Amino acid sequence: MASNEHSSLENAQLHVPKDFSTASANTVLTKNGSNALTWADDNLRRTHFVRVNGFFSKSNTSEYAPTFSGNSTHVWDTVVTDATADAQDAVAQAQLYCLRDGYINAFGGVVAATSGKTVNFKIYKGTPVDESSAAIDLTQLGSTASEVGGGNTTTDVFSASGLGSTQTFSAGDIIIVTISAGAAESTTARFNSTIEVVYTE
Repeated sequence: MASNEHSSLENAQLHVPKDFSTASANTVLTKNGSNALTWADDNLRRTHFVRVNGFFSKSNTSEYAPTFSGNSTHVWDTVVTDATADAQDAVAQAQLYCLRDGYINAFGGVVAATSGKTVNFKIYKGTPVDESSAAIDLTQLGSTASEVGGGNTTTDVFSASGLGSTQTFSAGDIIIVTISAGAAESTTARFNSTIEVVYTE
């Protein structure tokens, strides 16, 4: 039996895997589809999925977020403006409070809306200030996702473009999703969607 088994080596005698010095940060050594070892982005370990769903029925083009009442955020009935009306939007309308830096990688889902009526989805970030009632400035992340309804029993798929590693947020930011009608006409929608969040720290 060999006298220099790895289990008995001192830490100073151990080496890191091949190509470690040139591998990018936040990557892991993995076996790819060609059965070769490669350094790949470790997004899976750093990814968080946030479910966003609700019901919306309006006849104007204002943007709406959930109304928190009786432990429910199902009805999207509170107008969101930029800047927000006050700091309470961080409590009642935000879908996520970010504990670490990161970016929004994707946002999309399914919607059943009034036939022929357009619904728009937007995703914003903002930074609330501790012990402050000041309004919160909002920055849209990615592009607006628009979908024309096929009727209340028809499922349509929507997705926001322009998201990815450039659409960043910081620790302490909030994420707010809004829905609006494309025209000042009676529009009803039920939707279920997901935000894909990737943390970089």
